[in-house]
Amino acid sequence: MRLGITLAAMVTTLAAMPLLHPLFDGAGWWRPAALAVVVVALTGAAARLARLPGWAVPAGQAIAALCLLTALLAPPGTAWLGFVPSPAALTALRALAAEGWAAILRNPAPVPVGTGLALVVALCLALFAILVDLFAVTLRTAALAGIALLLLFLVPLTVHPGGVGWVEFASAGGGYLLLLAADGWDRTAPLTFSGASAPGLSRAGLRERLGALRDGARHAGGGLGIAAAALAVALLLPSALPGLADGAVYALAGGQRIGAQTLITTHPLVSLRRDLASPADRQVLEYRTSSDRPEYLRMHVLDVFDGQNWTMSPVQAGRSNRVGDADLPAPPGYDGDPDAATATTQITVAGTASRVDFLPLPYPARQVAVGGEWYVDPATLMVFATQEQAAGLTYQVRSTVADPDPAELAAAPPSTVATVDRRYLEVPDSLDPRVAQLTRSIVDGADSPHARAVALQQWFTGGRFEYSLRPPPVPEGVDPLVDFLFDNRVGYCEQFAAAMALMAREAGVPARVAVGYTSGTRTADGRWVVTEQNAHAWPELYFERVGWLRFEPTPASATGQASATTPAYAVPSAPAVHESDDGTDPGGQPEAPTGPSPEDDPPATAGPAAGPAEPATDDERSGSGTAWRILVAAAALLPLLALPALARLIRSRIRWARATTPASRARAAWRELRADVLDSGLHWDPAETPRATARRLTAQAGLSGPARAALLRIALAEESARYAPVPDVPKDLASDSAVVRAALVATRSRRVRLRALLLPALR
Repeated sequence: MRLGITLAAMVTTLAAMPLLHPLFDGAGWWRPAALAVVVVALTGAAARLARLPGWAVPAGQAIAALCLLTALLAPPGTAWLGFVPSPAALTALRALAAEGWAAILRNPAPVPVGTGLALVVALCLALFAILVDLFAVTLRTAALAGIALLLLFLVPLTVHPGGVGWVEFASAGGGYLLLLAADGWDRTAPLTFSGASAPGLSRAGLRERLGALRDGARHAGGGLGIAAAALAVALLLPSALPGLADGAVYALAGGQRIGAQTLITTHPLVSLRRDLASPADRQVLEYRTSSDRPEYLRMHVLDVFDGQNWTMSPVQAGRSNRVGDADLPAPPGYDGDPDAATATTQITVAGTASRVDFLPLPYPARQVAVGGEWYVDPATLMVFATQEQAAGLTYQVRSTVADPDPAELAAAPPSTVATVDRRYLEVPDSLDPRVAQLTRSIVDGADSPHARAVALQQWFTGGRFEYSLRPPPVPEGVDPLVDFLFDNRVGYCEQFAAAMALMAREAGVPARVAVGYTSGTRTADGRWVVTEQNAHAWPELYFERVGWLRFEPTPASATGQASATTPAYAVPSAPAVHESDDGTDPGGQPEAPTGPSPEDDPPATAGPAAGPAEPATDDERSGSGTAWRILVAAAALLPLLALPALARLIRSRIRWARATTPASRARAAWRELRADVLDSGLHWDPAETPRATARRLTAQAGLSGPARAALLRIALAEESARYAPVPDVPKDLASDSAVVRAALVATRSRRVRLRALLLPALR
């Protein structure tokens, strides 16, 4: 039934799963997908053992995978016997799959993991496992399984800006090599013989069997060596030839339309998440500036909110907006002299930086001296290129120092669609009404757009929220904004900036989200160094006659964005505008200086619009249902997990039951010792004498006392059984064997002990 190839196909599929890891925000998709792959392999092995026709194997595998996913993911009570798909269960699974597919289309990678997404991924990987099994086992064309593997490779290459990492590539490639090696071995040196071709137990037959095994090993080893060399070249060649790693394939991720061209660029928020999550914290750029308090370095402006995501409007490139020696367009909405107070900054982008086609610049930039063809977007003053890249580039910027007059800010009238582009004030009709209610309560009493902006900023930084680069996943079907504002209140700069920008629009203040880097860290020689951990997002708000100003709702502390700074014009005066004279917030609740508390905001806990009790109950029911399904699946898999340990126990009991003579007792104890040593991860050398083995194990495992004495008795019994005419063997070697086993396992690591328990040596 080709069990070896079946298992190799399963391992190949499991080894390819890390290719999908960067695409998802969370690990909840792993378990259903991995279990589906294992079930497909076990079903295939069982079908072939039952000698079912080849066409029936994939069908049986698909049915088994569907039953497993029904048990794991279908709503409780919808499936027959808890795992057989009923019409109600299939309808529920179809709805979950549609929800998961919508989440994939709606979100840039990494996509938040939910039940629907886990179902979609598990179904896709089950199909992938069936294809690999079909090619490798049923059709006996293991090499063609590479086609299915290539399809899986294309997924991260086309949707993730980082493409495929070398670890994921090596894992998937190694699994494929294992499959090819197993197939070559099976073809050249079958381990079982039948019929007239069986070589029997004669010396000639044994010689034929050993020759076949030797030929199979040589064939499999040669093919494996060639494939491993090809894999090494694929991994190392791009590093040696940088031209092969220019991101041309990865550029399929997305783009911005520029006239008749398409500017390929990574989604700014995807780049932000990647930088903040980078464990290396590599340097992105460095600069020198004439300013004592340099501004943030902005790259992208996200001005469109579709109800779920902030995106960037298309930018245009042409002769009229090409960057040259002349000044850039005047800052939109600014009535003063933009050249009255300026700072000069010289920036050098690291040569190892990821694809950079938007220049990091302080806002508002007045002039940029840069080589190559670069263009400026007049509405946002973003500077971008269609072909050039900023990696390794040095350029100089002259920018206006933002220092608005407080009196002018306080007197700025409200903006309307007649004075600013309406897209900066648009709020989706689908927005939860609780957001508007919460916004009104925060800005209540603020008598100007600037006062409302400061009130919103202070509400975010007043201790209600927790900063974390790994916020909890958003529950299935819940609006991420609502979840952040009213429920978990945990996030990083992306959530803070997006939420404040939208709430500012609700308060009548035009707003957008900027993405770039904070000022970084100043060195002893006067340079400023910016690293990946300085990646940041912040809201920009518009005020009449002043223009666009940045605000900072992200907590600026060691537990927040450590390099974030609040501009002087955004620092609230005392008392804060959204507090009453008695120190309470608009709802009459005491101000909480630290820690998120659901009681400190009345819109989230009181009134008919809040109503969190019923959704919480639904979540609890959903959580308990998920736990129940996991328990059912675990109960079904426990017998499989326990099979190796059970087989070992039965083998041991039979061995001791047959040990009725002194010699057989010695042999039983010695074989048990060999299995225990292998379980413990220690070396077993059959060429050693029993006493030499006992001495070595005593030293390696640090045995002493009863365990050392028991090991010596077992070794002397084996020695006596081998060489003495009348063996002198103690009667209680079984007890000695148990003592030695416990002592050997106790000295090993937890991982080794767990492996010894679940996967013991069957010898």
